[in-house]
Order: sequence, then C-alpha cells, then structure tokens
Amino acid sequence: MSAEGVEHALRARHEERDRISDDVLDLDAHTIFRLLRSSPLRGETARRWATAEARAALLWALLDAYRGTLTRADRIRADNRRLGPAELAELTELLTGPAVRLVPDAGPLERRSLLHSGEQRFTLDEAVATMDQAFRDVIDVITDVDAVWNAALPRLDTASAAIAAARETLRELGDPDPGLEACGREIERIREELRHDPLGSGGGGDEDLDRVVAEAAHLSERVRRAAELRRAYGERRETLARRVGRVAAAEEEARRVRDLVLAKIASPALPALADRAPLLGRRLAALDPFPPARALPAPGRETAGGGVTGAPDDGRWLEREELLAGLERATEDALRQAERAGTALRELIARRDELRGRLEALRAKAVRLGLAEDAGLVSLYRRAHDLLWTAPCDLRRATVAVTGYQRATEGAAG
Repeated sequence: MSAEGVEHALRARHEERDRISDDVLDLDAHTIFRLLRSSPLRGETARRWATAEARAALLWALLDAYRGTLTRADRIRADNRRLGPAELAELTELLTGPAVRLVPDAGPLERRSLLHSGEQRFTLDEAVATMDQAFRDVIDVITDVDAVWNAALPRLDTASAAIAAARETLRELGDPDPGLEACGREIERIREELRHDPLGSGGGGDEDLDRVVAEAAHLSERVRRAAELRRAYGERRETLARRVGRVAAAEEEARRVRDLVLAKIASPALPALADRAPLLGRRLAALDPFPPARALPAPGRETAGGGVTGAPDDGRWLEREELLAGLERATEDALRQAERAGTALRELIARRDELRGRLEALRAKAVRLGLAEDAGLVSLYRRAHDLLWTAPCDLRRATVAVTGYQRATEGAAG
C-alpha cells in the first residue's frame, strides 16, 4: 500500500472501530442482555443463552484483538514521520493481512496440549465479519426473549392487578373465593416460567397464558358483579319479584285463553303450557335462607353505621350473584314462553274470527252481484256459517268451507 493508502485505511479502520465499540457497549448495557446474564435460566432459554454468551465472549475477544492490531499500526505510524518501504510493508500486512490474532484462554492444565495452541488469525475484514455475525447471533436471542416478555408480561401484570383488586373487594364482601387464589398462584407460576425460560414451553405457551388471563378477567368480573349486587340487592330483588309476578300472570292468562280455545275451537293443536312461576318463587325465596343480622331500612339507603341496606349479612355474595343472575335469566325465559303461548292461543280465536269476517264479506259480494238467491251458493254459505258459528269450531273444515264458497262465488260471477 502507498502512504496515502495507509492513511486512508487507518482513518476508515478507526471509524469502524469506534462504531463497533459503540454497538458492543450498547449490547452490553442492554436490559435484556443484563437480565439474561444475571438470571438462573432453564430449558431452551438456558441452551440458547449459553451459545449466545459464547458468541458475546468471541465478540469481545475479537474486538480487543482488532483494537490491538490498530494500536500496533498507529504506533508504527506515529514513530515514523516518513514511511519507508519497510514501514509501509509492515503497515500493509497489519491492515490487509491476517494480523488479528485470537488466542483463547489456556484453561486448566489438564485441558492443555503442546501440539496445538488454538490460535486463530483474521484479517481486519474477516474479524469485522466474524464480529458482525456474533453480534447478530446474540441479538437474535435477545430479540426473541424480548418479544416473548413484551407479549406476555404486560398481560400477566394486568391479570395480577385484576386479581389483587378482586381480592380487596372480596375482603370487603367477607366472601372468600378459592378460585381467585388458585388463579393468582397460576399467574405467578407462569411468570416464574417466563422469567427462567421464556423461550421454552414450561409456562404452557400462548394457550396457557390465554387461559389464565381469561380466567382472571372472568373472576374479576364475577367479583365486580357480586359487589354491585350487594350495593343494589334490595332493588334487584324487588324487580325480580315483580318479574316473577308477571310470569305468574302471563301463565294464568295463557291458561284462561286455553280454556276459552278448548270451548270454542275443536281439537286444536295447543302449545304446551308451563307452570314455572311457583318454582321461580321458591328459588327467589332461597336467595335469603338466613335472616339478616339486623333490621334494615328501605332499599337504596344506608344505615347510620354505613352498612349497605336491603342486603343480607351472610357474606354469600358470589354464590348469591350467580343464583340471582340465573334466576333472572330463567324468569325472562319463562315470561317469553308464557307470552308466546298466550299469543299462539289467541291466534286460534283470531283465525276463527278472520274466517267469519271473510265469509260475511263474500256473502255481501254475492248480494251485490245478484247471486243472493243462488241455491248452490246459499248451501255453501250455510255450511260454512254453521261450521264457524258452532262451538267448538272445527277450523280445518271451516277453512275448507269458506274457501269453497269463495271459489263458487267467483265462478258464478265470472
């Protein structure tokens, strides 16, 4: 290399050295790198980190050797104001030849050999390429671990916070929940697995995490509903009692309409009638199997001591909320069923009335057309009329009769 080439190469290598040094220092200061280096790792993470640590050691060793080579070149350049052929040849060898010497630690005596020193030589370009690959290998592990922790730990933190808040609410309700404590332990188990082996499957993977996060959300919501019930128990219970009363009324109305249909319609296909109101009433009464510890003011007000009014003091709010919610759903279902049955029964009477109206409209049409005295039409009319005005009415035969009278009238008019 010429003197100018040496100067240019030294400047480029200094810039390269500084950039690599900055990147390696950033790597060494990286939070995940430090955590992995100081944590007791297990499983797949321990295996991959052992390889990454070896690559990081190689990176540092090569960087030191790279710096040493540049230091020797700088010393030669500094000691000679004018570079002669010998100095240029030596600098050329340092800058382009295999001048970077990597000598591994000798290690324990029992592992040494007189036949092979294990020394490796690199050109500066080869050293940089090897360092770059080692750097990437370490970064790959850090990136994979960081991705797992970033995806999982915030979700676990949210689940832990939900469990902690639910636990505090339960203390206020005086209602322990073993499921809540079990979920909290499971969250911590997964957190420990993620701390020691984020790249392994010890924590159960995404499926395990999804399950425990969903369970925490479910339990937290369950506790929230129980606390809300305690605050508004009197009002909700009163509302439910009124709904049960509506079910009883709707079922009674359906039975009344059924009796009317049985009297007026012959052999109808009646919908099944349920009698669920008594059972619903018993379930409602079972919500409070124990008398309250003290007399309570009207619902929605507080006692002088600040206690929630209209609410029992037995601490069974998780169970009571599930029972009440289930009873509310059952009550709504019973009310819909009773109302549908009543509507279906009334439709049978409405069908008879609709046929009566059609028949009279057809009779009026026949009169307008001058067919009132037509013997055939009169006979058909009387048959349909007798079927519709006879109790109980055979709707099927009446429908056929009205349809026959309609066709005959239209035929006679045509």
